[in-house]
Amino acid sequence: MYLWRGRALVLGVDSDSTPHAHHALQLSLALEGTFRLSLPDGSTRMATADLFLPGQPHRLAANGALMAHLFIDPGQRSLADWRRDEIPAALPADLLAALRAAWHAPLALSACEPLVAQWQDAWLPGFDRAPVLDSRIAQALALLAEEGELTAEYLADTLQLSQSRFSHLFSQHTGLPFRRYVLWMRLLAAVAQLGRGGNLTTAAHAAGFADLAHMSRVFHATFGVVPSTLSRVAIVAA
Repeated sequence: MYLWRGRALVLGVDSDSTPHAHHALQLSLALEGTFRLSLPDGSTRMATADLFLPGQPHRLAANGALMAHLFIDPGQRSLADWRRDEIPAALPADLLAALRAAWHAPLALSACEPLVAQWQDAWLPGFDRAPVLDSRIAQALALLAEEGELTAEYLADTLQLSQSRFSHLFSQHTGLPFRRYVLWMRLLAAVAQLGRGGNLTTAAHAAGFADLAHMSRVFHATFGVVPSTLSRVAIVAA
């Protein structure tokens, strides 16, 4: 796993997920073979690639494939009116080969980052130009990014909004209730802590969870796998 602020590239995890949804855009690709995709309507199909928007429920089974997943936090972009073209069935051969090589021989973050940028550019044309959120919610997200966890009450006061109005705007523009967004931030902090050499228990406490069991429940609901899955992954964090 390669972890930057706002982006993560995961290579090689072969665990089958349970149905889940999260705040990130997810780009999933079989570097070798195909994977099984299950959607909320009960349909199932085999695929070599797909993309999931924030909040879109999905379930994946690696089916023996070598998988690559790219998670992108939308940040202050509003995706309500953003549209994407159909994703290609595969990436350029040289990029596929580079991602496979990064699985077999891990790269430094600086060497891996251009691969992530190429993948994003190939599948998300125009994403960087997506409209900015309501300026007040953009400001709230900037404060959260700079200062860590802040209460909804504090942010509402700072933005001169009632708490109910702030909560409504936050959910409307981010796709998550404020408390769930805070849990999302904690999960990212916990994964970063693992990348710095912590174990699951210390990572859970460092990220603000009551205990490992609490983090495990949130992690499973968010990513569809248990956090111990990360013990099989080398984490390279910024």
